Formats: sequence, C-alpha cells, structure tokens
Amino acid sequence: MVDVVEEVRIQPENRAAGISMGAAMVAVIVASGSMWASAASFYMPATAGWFVLVELSAWTAIVSGHVARRRARHHRLPGRWWALASILAGWVCSLYAGLVMLVAIGVFAGFALLFEALR
Repeated sequence: MVDVVEEVRIQPENRAAGISMGAAMVAVIVASGSMWASAASFYMPATAGWFVLVELSAWTAIVSGHVARRRARHHRLPGRWWALASILAGWVCSLYAGLVMLVAIGVFAGFALLFEALR
C-alpha cells in the first residue's frame, strides 16, 4: 500500500488590505450616519466623538491601504485594488468629517456672535 501525500499550497494573504478595508467600512458607516437609526443621528456629526471616530478609522484605512498596496506590489500578494478603494474611501470620509466639523464650528461661532450682539 502506498501512502499518498497531497501538497496543499495556501496563497499568502495581505492582512493590511483586510485591515484597510475594515477601517474604511467603519469610516463610511459612521460618517454616513447609518450606525444610528434614530432622531439623535442628526446631531451626531456635531460631536467631537463622531469626528474622532471617523478620522481615526479613515486615517487607519489610508495608512494601512498604502502598506497593503506596497506589500501587494513587492510580494505579489492579492488585495491591491481593495487597498486602493479603501484609500479613496478614507480620504473622502476624512474630508467629509473635516467639512462637517468646520460647518458645526461656524454655526456655533455664529450663534455666539448673535447672542453676544443681542445682549
């Protein structure tokens, strides 16, 4: 009787691409307001916690996406296009959060000036 040994080759994975895509999905879900399905979701972009969560996840997606693209190119790993998509989503979410915070700060500054003028 002959024992047959089968060789199984497992394709190496690009973990940075998975991390990048996960962080980009968190940034998109939180930035879009899909995480909160209540009336409070209207006020969430005006909070610093929302801004920090979106920015942290967006920058995680951007940095790990660049790492994933470099690993994919140099080591011929999969995930190069997923990493590019998460880099783009990270930049869009980061810019969106920055603009929302600028608008929120402008609204609060306008109210402060208005109430000061009414005194």
